[in-house]
Amino acid sequence: MNSVELFANMIMKEACRVQASDLHIVPRQKDVAIQLRIGKDLITKRCIEKEFGEKLVSHFKFLASMDIGERRKPQNGSLYLQIDGSEVYLRLSTLPTVYQESLVIRLHLQASVQPLSHLSLFPSTAEKLLSFLKHSHGLLVFTGPTEQVNKKDVKRIASF
Repeated sequence: MNSVELFANMIMKEACRVQASDLHIVPRQKDVAIQLRIGKDLITKRCIEKEFGEKLVSHFKFLASMDIGERRKPQNGSLYLQIDGSEVYLRLSTLPTVYQESLVIRLHLQASVQPLSHLSLFPSTAEKLLSFLKHSHGLLVFTGPTEQVNKKDVKRIASF
């Protein structure tokens, strides 16, 4: 493995370890900031040289089968990675900036589906939801802020 691959693996392991929701690679005038979103905070973990940052963005784009030659248009991609024995789903988004191309990686840590009783619902709301699930047809719509109504909750309900 070359230095870019080793660094990419290291920052992904760190992001998973601290349970970051996003990893940002943000070019600035003289360097590139590596930032992690942990809860509501965006924390700058380190700064790297611009050339190395460009190679790092290209590495992630290559892994996600994105066009590494296109730097002037926004792109989206996704991939699964094995990190410390766990499968992690990554969604990547690039955006051209004044300095270079920035990259945001959304991390979706794969956790086991927990039973419906672990949802944070009031008992009366849970009973009403369960009664809806007994019908053979219909539509349930879940809304809320990002990460509040997530895929794991829907999987819990679907597995009922």
